[in-house]
Amino acid sequence: MSRRHQHGVALVEAMITAVVLGVGLLALASLQTQALQGATEAEHRRVATDIAWTLADRIRANLPADTATGHAYVSAPPADCTPPPGLPQCSMAAGASDVDGVSRCSPAQMAAWDLYSMRCEAGVGARTRLPGGRLTVTCVDADTSDADTCSTGSELRITVQWTTRGDLLGRPTALTGTDSVTLAVVPGADQGVPNP
Repeated sequence: MSRRHQHGVALVEAMITAVVLGVGLLALASLQTQALQGATEAEHRRVATDIAWTLADRIRANLPADTATGHAYVSAPPADCTPPPGLPQCSMAAGASDVDGVSRCSPAQMAAWDLYSMRCEAGVGARTRLPGGRLTVTCVDADTSDADTCSTGSELRITVQWTTRGDLLGRPTALTGTDSVTLAVVPGADQGVPNP
């Protein structure tokens, strides 16, 4: 080929190279975005699992809350994070002995405090640590022949649910939904079993 017929070939090659490079960079940016979303979801799952296990430990430490008339931990999430009226702070304050906070509470008050704390308390609760976080405790009754809705020895299911995000900025998209972690506990009988 003569030199005369090659005018602009270098420009076309440069444009093709720029397009290929641009597509590659866009693919890399998309991969980075998906990795960041995956890491965020993994962190949310870790936090939810931590909340469920912490409440399971509190339930096992408060076995008297499993009464003949039902279990004090079984409840639906409240509409807001207002502490129940008249509820004492049933926890140890920094530098205090365990008698200062814990011994003045009945098992039912301790259960109510634990639920409030694990649902709402800043830095601890599902609502403050997870987007759209909710904590629910339900009972699978071990003895359906009696009038008790949650007989002693029944399985308690701790479910922590949160909102998944559609994009990195938290804007809803077609992919926005919910995810959850469920832990099954039989107070006094087990160490907790993750429930699929």
